[in-house]
Amino acid sequence: MESAGLLFARGELGEPAKQFRALLQIGLTSHDAELTEAACHNLAAVYRQSRQWGAAEIWQQQSVKWRMRQASTSLQQTADELGRLACDLTGCGCDAFLKRDFELAESLWRRALAIEEWRGSREGQATDSGNLGLLAAAQGELDDGIRWLKQSRRLHRLMLDACGEGTDLLNLAELRRLQGKFPRAIRLLREAISCFERADALPLRDLAEQRFHEVQRMREIEKLDPQLN
Repeated sequence: MESAGLLFARGELGEPAKQFRALLQIGLTSHDAELTEAACHNLAAVYRQSRQWGAAEIWQQQSVKWRMRQASTSLQQTADELGRLACDLTGCGCDAFLKRDFELAESLWRRALAIEEWRGSREGQATDSGNLGLLAAAQGELDDGIRWLKQSRRLHRLMLDACGEGTDLLNLAELRRLQGKFPRAIRLLREAISCFERADALPLRDLAEQRFHEVQRMREIEKLDPQLN
């Protein structure tokens, strides 16, 4: 699971999907509900990243069902069970966001964030903070979006998670671009490229370089066109 997760964090999709499917089969064969749930949740994340929204939602619902099946046999939720609940809330929030049900997405992500804060999980807090930043940006609240993304970046830096920090920098750069602050966006993209290179996340590095050149071109056009000044 950890190996597949690392590949996915680096921006790879095909191999992680194959490994998560193999883990799903192991979980089903061995009647390991926790492994099955985790595999379903991660497959949902892979399909979401692959822009296969329908498949992602189906796998996320399977994750929820397996977690609820486990919860029905337990008299009291453990910290690990609460962590899995937070993961499902986060995933369901992503599906709601993609359907542009922003109110539901915010409710789910804030519930997940509250659980992760109670658990003291920096990784979970970073994920939910980043998602809330994207949600704010989608609603045109760029300053709030930047505040949430800075919080996510701070947590990723504390964890020495270069991929996570690089993703935050990519998103911060996009919000700065939307504000028309091209020099700042360019600086953030340079930092993102550096983060992805340190993490050996080549697909994400290539994406950051592509965006870097796009924003540079926008900056040059702005300099040349007096109507844009």
